[in-house]
Amino acid sequence: MLTRIITAVVALCVLIPVLIFANVEFFAGITVLKLALAVVGCIAIVEAAGCVGAKKPILVIPPILAGAFLLLTTSASLSHYAPVMSLLLFLLLFIGVIGHKAYKIDTLLMFFAFTFYVVAGFGALLLVFSREGGFYFPLVFFGAWITDTFAYFTGVFFGKHKLIPEVSPKKTVEGAIGGTVFCTLSFVIYSIVRGCDTKSVILLGAIGLVAAVVSQLGDLSASLIKRHYGIKDYGKLFPGHGGVLDRFDSIISVSVLLYLVTELPLEVL
Repeated sequence: MLTRIITAVVALCVLIPVLIFANVEFFAGITVLKLALAVVGCIAIVEAAGCVGAKKPILVIPPILAGAFLLLTTSASLSHYAPVMSLLLFLLLFIGVIGHKAYKIDTLLMFFAFTFYVVAGFGALLLVFSREGGFYFPLVFFGAWITDTFAYFTGVFFGKHKLIPEVSPKKTVEGAIGGTVFCTLSFVIYSIVRGCDTKSVILLGAIGLVAAVVSQLGDLSASLIKRHYGIKDYGKLFPGHGGVLDRFDSIISVSVLLYLVTELPLEVL
């Protein structure tokens, strides 16, 4: 527990300056936040490669280059992601054809899917930060962290019924309900503090409820993949917590949800 707390404190000490200087530009539109997410995204791609068994440089380097390029060049939309990811898929399949005796097609496809999921998720987070004056950006972390935190404590104190023990043995139905309730409340409180009208408060509460469900599904999906491949953690970057994919699984899924929300013609301010 002490290791987890120390790691969390250190992570916050890194996160806070990144957010404070998020819009500081290095060159050619590359900001502090873009660079930070590109680094984190590339680490996640390496973790994904290790998980699915695609560790050879010829397989890992192209996704890293594609992911870094996409995240560093994200601006107003994700429209340029499709052609780049299509090219990456073609390249991985080409490698599979040439080296069909060494690389299994299911490994290549799983690695590509993982890469797409990671890069699109972090790209969505960048756009959530830049849109609507950053209104939805804190809600990404509310959706992920508040859901996870209160699901844990609700489960510890009130949990009696296992949720999906084959996927995540410690999660309970009571914990899932508790995480959902508190996440929804956090969205409502945030909207009230930001001065939203009654209609917008109700709308944000509904989005919070969906975000809590999506957050837990993101977590469970990551756990399912780990169980399938027989690993405990994706990485060791965060002692006591695991790797990037262990810590950002829910953030990635909630980011995609809130990115889609910003695509809708909603007026909440």
